[in-house]
Amino acid sequence: MRVARRTVLRLGLAAGIASLIARTSAAQGMLSEHAVTAQTVAGTTITVEYYRPAARGRDSLFGKVVTWGEHWTPGANWATTIEVDHDVRLDGALLPKGKYALWSVVQPDRWTVELHRQWHKFHVPPPSDTSDIQLRVPARPETAPFTEVLTFDFPVVRPAATTLRFRWGTVAVSLEVAVIAPKLGLLGSPAAGVPYLGRYDVQVLGNDSTTRRRLQIDVLAAGDTLRWHDADGPEAERRDFLLSPAGKNQFTPARRAPDGQYWPDSGSVITFTMEGGRARSFEVQQRDGGAGSRGSRVR
Repeated sequence: MRVARRTVLRLGLAAGIASLIARTSAAQGMLSEHAVTAQTVAGTTITVEYYRPAARGRDSLFGKVVTWGEHWTPGANWATTIEVDHDVRLDGALLPKGKYALWSVVQPDRWTVELHRQWHKFHVPPPSDTSDIQLRVPARPETAPFTEVLTFDFPVVRPAATTLRFRWGTVAVSLEVAVIAPKLGLLGSPAAGVPYLGRYDVQVLGNDSTTRRRLQIDVLAAGDTLRWHDADGPEAERRDFLLSPAGKNQFTPARRAPDGQYWPDSGSVITFTMEGGRARSFEVQQRDGGAGSRGSRVR
């Protein structure tokens, strides 16, 4: 009976200690905290989910903490993942839409970055199935200012591409993510755009459909499509873009890359109302279906 009682007491004590450790760990936080960073470029979103170990005074993070030549997920706990909601090019190599685990083989002057289709995996042991690799690209580590906590960010964002950067300690590794732009509709001929050309007085609407501000825009000819141009003073990123045909008297805002590719700039649709074969007014419908602005021809 005494043996059974001592066993119960030991089990109770062990459970109490485990509970205390769990509560203390929760109160103090994890050594490598969870993080998510994302960037949208030309309608494509790149999302990185990872855990963030800290240097904590350890020297030679690479070569000691991360052994040369080993498979390592840049993070901790669970494998770091990267997800893209459209096909992209990663350093020039095609990466199909999907979610992948990010692994790397680390060398002093060269990393090999691997994206594995099995994305939900603990950080040890490293992957051994080479048939699971979706993409493998080389990357060159660079010396950078010291970063205490492992960090992924997007330091450069361009109209159709972004830079995904990893930093920890004094090492940085960057990868270029380029959007594969869809080919959008073009006008059949310059004459097809003539009915829409002109200047319009625009009411920018608030959430309650009241006029928040007014501006004037010009619809101009732009070769095989049309151009929306802020007549009050150009704001290149917001109110100077192309109009790509999307249906009868309908257009979507779009950008054009130097190589001629197009990509949608937002989820809005611009619908013109015609009168006598000429555009009289238009409404900009937002992603949620509401009207974002309305315009009336002034000349």
